[in-house]
Amino acid sequence: RRNRERVAGGYHAALVNPNTTREGRRHAKWELRRMGRADEAHVPFMTKVKRTLGIRSTPRRVRRREEVEQ
Repeated sequence: RRNRERVAGGYHAALVNPNTTREGRRHAKWELRRMGRADEAHVPFMTKVKRTLGIRSTPRRVRRREEVEQ
């Protein structure tokens, strides 16, 4: 049996995952709205800007490694 909370969490994760296709994000947003969780379908403006420009965040562990090497 599927846990609705985990299903919704997966759709929310798909919205912010940079590897998700545009069609996949559209489907995730549609599913969240269908589940009555429209407020979780919001994606921050800066995330949209970064996605459009192709900017990816550097993982913290990589940043720390670079600081130690300097």
